[in-house]
Amino acid sequence: MSDTSDLSGQFTRAFIGIHDKTPDMRIIYVTSSIRDILGFEPSEAVGQTALWFIENGNAEDYREHFGSHTDEDNVLITQVYVRTSSGVPVYVKLVNFNCDNLAFNVCFLSSETLPTRVERSPLRVEQVHSGGVSEQMMSRQHSLLTAHRERNRRATMLSGNRSARACLTLESIGGCTEDSPMGPRVLFASNSFDRIINIDACDVQGIPFLLLVASEDVAKAGRFLDNIKTASTVLIEHLLLLADPLAELTNDEQREPKTVAVEIMAAGADSGAVMLCQLARQPLCSGICELSDGYMSLEDIISSDPETSDIADVWGRV
Repeated sequence: MSDTSDLSGQFTRAFIGIHDKTPDMRIIYVTSSIRDILGFEPSEAVGQTALWFIENGNAEDYREHFGSHTDEDNVLITQVYVRTSSGVPVYVKLVNFNCDNLAFNVCFLSSETLPTRVERSPLRVEQVHSGGVSEQMMSRQHSLLTAHRERNRRATMLSGNRSARACLTLESIGGCTEDSPMGPRVLFASNSFDRIINIDACDVQGIPFLLLVASEDVAKAGRFLDNIKTASTVLIEHLLLLADPLAELTNDEQREPKTVAVEIMAAGADSGAVMLCQLARQPLCSGICELSDGYMSLEDIISSDPETSDIADVWGRV
């Protein structure tokens, strides 16, 4: 497995946020760990513009930088100051995966700027007392995700196989639980995921990630998840995924399942992870020469352009 050294040793906590690429940059998903890091409830963030959380002086830079960030760029790394519910700004290192007109952000918090006490905002207190935070948040996120998917389904279909890359967001990767004995489940998949393997983005939601992996690579995939949980940087792995995972769940013929070689770049923490996936380069042409024509690995994306990293020599060793 390829990986990188820890960026600085001080970025130890993270939350994940997804926003669209409209001028408003509306947040459509955020992990619950934002509560512990910034002091906001997820329901306060969902539907809000991402620019509201960026400290004054950085918001327009963020809009300009990420507004021009196209799907071909895919991965960018930067640092920003973001606000907390107490009003004390904190410094985060942001790993941005760009896919299907969405920005998937993994935000690593610097322990040096973590407030000693994150106060509850009035809105958060009221919501906790009402007992409706989880239901409200899930309903809001579901509505926004559905709306975005419908707006972009046609554009995704028209793009064909021009860029066969897709993003997955996983739930907490703290290990197997009673609710998910096969490990973390897929919470969200970009529309283009069916160009990687034969499963619709809607159908893959709720499926444990390891059920998408070929049996011979399950152990390697498990180690990959464990490493994501403890790393404060980007990791890269090559895995065999099932070409048609839903068909394999009902396979009674004991036939050899078809697999697809996939390259995955991921970042996250124990609260969740984002994975950028693409078909891996084939060792032989095998009738699909277009995969090798102009192929750029995920390693190349982040190591070939110094502007994607503030520590170019580290990424160069990927």
